[in-house]
Amino acid sequence: MSQMPVPACPSPAPPTGPTAPPVRPRHRSGRATGPAAPPAGAGTLRPGDGGAEVRALQERLQGQGFTYVSVTGLYDDRTRRGAARLQSDRGITGDPEGVYGPATRAAFG
Repeated sequence: MSQMPVPACPSPAPPTGPTAPPVRPRHRSGRATGPAAPPAGAGTLRPGDGGAEVRALQERLQGQGFTYVSVTGLYDDRTRRGAARLQSDRGITGDPEGVYGPATRAAFG
């Protein structure tokens, strides 16, 4: 018996376009240069979260006068308190108290 060659299946084309959000320039120390707003459409931030988005939120809260918020990159109780106070001061509803979700992001941004 002879074997017939199996036709090759075309492989799918790789995705095109940007695959990652733009990166902010960094200082030689590795820190991002200047405060920035958390990216629009980014996820919800809540106690226990950490990273650059939390740090940016903390910087913005401090810039609005919430001086008790420390810029640590960790969504701690002070950050929760600052977000809750911001929600209260601006009459923001739609997110749980102290959680930086879509409603708070839209009103703050």
